[in-house]
Amino acid sequence: MQQLLKTIQSSYSTLPQAQKAVAEYIVGHYQDIPFLSVTSMAKEIGVSDTTIIKHCMQLGFSGFGDFKRTVTEYVQTQSNWHDRLEQHLTEIEDQDVYSKVYHSEIGNIKNTLENSLNRQNYDRLLNSLDQAENIYIMGFRSSSILARFLSLSLGQLGYRTYPITPEAGDYYELACRMTPKDLLISISFSRYMSDAVIIAEAAAKKGVPHVAFADTMLSPVAAHSDYSFICAVESYNNAPSLAGGFVLISTILTGCAQRHPEEAKSYMLQVEEFLGGHGLLYPLQPREH
Repeated sequence: MQQLLKTIQSSYSTLPQAQKAVAEYIVGHYQDIPFLSVTSMAKEIGVSDTTIIKHCMQLGFSGFGDFKRTVTEYVQTQSNWHDRLEQHLTEIEDQDVYSKVYHSEIGNIKNTLENSLNRQNYDRLLNSLDQAENIYIMGFRSSSILARFLSLSLGQLGYRTYPITPEAGDYYELACRMTPKDLLISISFSRYMSDAVIIAEAAAKKGVPHVAFADTMLSPVAAHSDYSFICAVESYNNAPSLAGGFVLISTILTGCAQRHPEEAKSYMLQVEEFLGGHGLLYPLQPREH
């Protein structure tokens, strides 16, 4: 977004008067653009719809919709969860919360799994997992829930995983162990933690392969990755939704097991026998008829 604003400012002097008005509006009011249609924005500025669309295309977008999507993603990354919660509570006032959240979460799952970028990178990630000597999975705040789940579940399939999460202790020292033969998977949603950005930057400098799970391509963590997966995280409460991320992880775990069925079954049998042999599993009771 900052680069977009610089492009607008650098080309401003060469623009026709009507497009100068559009440029001035974008620079001064980009926070309002996610809530405007091209027609309502044109009325605000006092120009035609065509002028706005033409300006968006000159900036390298396919049209107003493409431009608005990029600006919206940026604005979302800059807003805090307090503001979002206040906005959403106002939006759902006096409505059926159960149904509203149900449809929102179904939408998150659908938008995550149907994202063409995610489908494109799916097999690539399975290959990266197979090639890595060690897999470091990073997540902070609510993202750490997904990071721990993915680390545990991949470990149960026989992969060597290390969670880089708050409870890991000195996670900076753990991150220093990464080499180009390993793989870093980062899971980071707005608002982003500086720790995640620092570790992602350090991994890039060392040449460590990095796959990012993010809520937008504008994520400062994903900016240092080799490729990304985008998770829809729309939420009506005080934290980003994890539903899309969990289902995406489920497809990855299933894909790993499908590729290596014997290894997965053998390792899970070992775990089952160990836990059962030490009385760590609650014994199954026969059902009474």
